[in-house]
Amino acid sequence: MSNELEKTKRIVGYARVSSREQAVDSHALEQQIARLEAAGATEIFQDIQSGSRDNRPALKELMKSISEGKIDEVVITRIDRIARSLPKLRECIEICVDAGINLRVLDQAIDLTTSQGKLMLNLLGSLAEWETDLLSERVRHGKKYRRDKKAASESYPWGYKTVNDRYQLNETPFLCLISNRPSNYRELYHETDVTKLNALTVKEIARDCIDIFFDLKGATRALKAIFQKYGLAKINYRRTGSDGKLHWTVTGFIWWLSNPVLCGHTAYLQRINLGKGKRKKNQRENWEFVYHTHPEHRLITDEEALEIQRILKFNNKKGPIANPELDGTNSYREYAYQSGLVFCAECGSKCITKSAKRRDGGKYYYFACRYAGIGCTNLISTRKQNIEDALIQTLVQRSQALISELEQSPVPPEKSEKLKELESRLDALKKIPGFDPDLENLKAKVRQQIEEEINPFISDSILNKTTEEIIRAGNNLAIWHTLSPDDKVKIFPQIVHRIAVHNREVKEVTLKI
Repeated sequence: MSNELEKTKRIVGYARVSSREQAVDSHALEQQIARLEAAGATEIFQDIQSGSRDNRPALKELMKSISEGKIDEVVITRIDRIARSLPKLRECIEICVDAGINLRVLDQAIDLTTSQGKLMLNLLGSLAEWETDLLSERVRHGKKYRRDKKAASESYPWGYKTVNDRYQLNETPFLCLISNRPSNYRELYHETDVTKLNALTVKEIARDCIDIFFDLKGATRALKAIFQKYGLAKINYRRTGSDGKLHWTVTGFIWWLSNPVLCGHTAYLQRINLGKGKRKKNQRENWEFVYHTHPEHRLITDEEALEIQRILKFNNKKGPIANPELDGTNSYREYAYQSGLVFCAECGSKCITKSAKRRDGGKYYYFACRYAGIGCTNLISTRKQNIEDALIQTLVQRSQALISELEQSPVPPEKSEKLKELESRLDALKKIPGFDPDLENLKAKVRQQIEEEINPFISDSILNKTTEEIIRAGNNLAIWHTLSPDDKVKIFPQIVHRIAVHNREVKEVTLKI
């Protein structure tokens, strides 16, 4: 009879390693399982997580089975396999005691059925907790040492590698999965020399991903194009910037584009340690920056970094309003800039966009109060074209008023320092005798720069002007009406605070000056 009970007795083992690398490369998990099975365990619960994490799935399942009376004995190799904190260890011990089962620890020969075993478990748990605290302290000191000597972070973004604790662009060839492959790629299937596979470098692909983002002006659209062009490397294990794989989620791609490393800087304290193996992203203003640590290895210029943040901020605020199905010259629809700027003049709520079909097959586009008919009497929608006409009329009037104020001022308006410098440079070039084609090209270039300084709307220099300078330069209707949808997205949110509408009419346009 006792033999039959021994046969039906359910003995389970619990095995844990901290990372998948330990499980695969060092065979630590395999070794634990082998020892547990040799000790009589017929079923193994296993986790690949840090011992400081209390919510390990296999451990939770094990404790649940113990509480339900489904297990007779639990076997572990060492006490720190089940817990590295004393409170968690005591919780597991109490569950085992309440269920009347034994917890057997192989390395320490501990038996939970004795008072000495319980005491020893608590002592060993305290030591395990102490060891964890010491490890965390060593990690903190190590990171502070790296910050003090301005070393590169332990992980690095796609496109980079670290050499002697400094970031460098990665010139390693990277096989493109879809585009740019040779016609005989099937014959090269087992080729180990990547130089024969017409591979781009990691740096080249990283820069191309940035260019694709600028062309499509949106992270989701850019990722779709990137994966169509290069293929998607889907992996199931923990992903880092150093694993050599091309993989992004939309959030991860935005995080990558905003990484200071791409601009030649190093940032520390990007994540906060919450304890128990948990971390979260730190606010950017709390990061510790060291600027120009690798200026010769930057992927993004300062101007491009500002443009990336402008696009991300606009898309995050306004939602998915870009239209990639246009003629290829614009990424945004005609009135995209108005989203987020139009408010109800009665209740003050942000208006929502609507559309209606025209008889010729086209569409009318409107803004309407989101609470129309349910507490707000602003019932009639306002056409987006009418909103734009009123906005431009306001801008022209404000521009002419600013110019009039300058003309009436007893002090004549000063030319900008840049304009004075350009005019002086042109005068110096004109004084050079003789004819030289290169000299004439240089004169033409300076004249173009002068024209752009006087009328910034003809180039991207408009984005570097103040709100007042932009409005003052737009002193006629033609300037505003000839802006492209993409230009309007760049300019109008910079100078317009809000537009109030009520029953088909624009009641007020508030500018940022």
